[in-house]
Amino acid sequence: MDIYITQALNSSMNQIADNIGVLEKPVGTMKILVHIHQNEKTTITTLLKNEQLNQRTTYSALEKLQKEGLIFQEKTMGFPLCKYYFLTKKGKKVAERLELVAWALAK
Repeated sequence: MDIYITQALNSSMNQIADNIGVLEKPVGTMKILVHIHQNEKTTITTLLKNEQLNQRTTYSALEKLQKEGLIFQEKTMGFPLCKYYFLTKKGKKVAERLELVAWALAK
């Protein structure tokens, strides 16, 4: 790994460490953050389908991410009622760092 990738990886890991409590458990939190970052928004149905997460893990992870201020929820008006999840500014920073780490590890 070249020096620039190593430095970027170390910087990313340090910034992620600030949020490690929310990222440790449940496992789905990292997948959810990256998924929302790549898609701008998501629903529970989409997460269950595309990220192969079980329902319990998904609900638990979403609740934890909201409490930590990494995501927020908006409900649609009308029928059917739909809840969309978006990243906060803090959540975007964490998701970007997670993607950088994943990219560096894939090399």
